[in-house]
This record gives sequence, structure tokens and C-alpha cells, in this order.
Amino acid sequence: MKNKTPKIKFWLEEDGEIFGKGNYEILKAIEKFGSINESSKQLHMSYKKAWTKKTSTEKFLGGDIFISKKGASKDSGTILSPKALEFMKNYELLEKELNEFMQKRYNELLRNLFDKGE
Repeated sequence: MKNKTPKIKFWLEEDGEIFGKGNYEILKAIEKFGSINESSKQLHMSYKKAWTKKTSTEKFLGGDIFISKKGASKDSGTILSPKALEFMKNYELLEKELNEFMQKRYNELLRNLFDKGE
């Protein structure tokens, strides 16, 4: 029998607004590429969808999370504010802890049921 692997999805919600994996991925891509346009390409997402996720993320986190420099110079583009970087670090930690807890509880409650059948 193949090993069963527990998976978890989580998101943050406030007044119908949601911050989930897609919002997180656009933040990570902007951090890495420094450009919304390049981030959308790397994520195989339309620019419009990436922009929508960017603005919904900004609204959800209370603004001041993107620092943009316009123009065609070497230092133009979009970077994340210290607030956004701190949020991402804590989001990643929460996700890691949730996955560790889930794996622990899965091992305690369910794994033995599947191991007996092998």
C-alpha cells in the first residue's frame, strides 16, 4: 500500500476578504523578481490576475506593503516593505507549524490504521 500523506490548506479571512496561497505566492514572486510583470510570467498568471492579487493583498494587509519605483532604470520595479517581509516570515512559520502538528496528529491517530493493512 502506498504511504498516505496528509495535506492541509489554510487561509486568513476578514469580512469576506481572503489571504491564501495565491496571495502568498505573488508576494514571494515579487520578493524574488522585483517586478509584478515578471512575477506574473513566472507564476504562469495573467498580469491582470497578478495585479488583482497584489491589490487584494495590499487591502488585506492594510496597505504599505509594496514599494514601487517607476521608470526604466536598473533600480526600477517593486519591492516588499518591511511589514510585508515580516508578515511573510510569520505566515511561513504558521504554515510550517500547522503542517508539523497535522503530521504529528496523523501519525498518532491514523497512520497505524493504514500500517496494519500492509
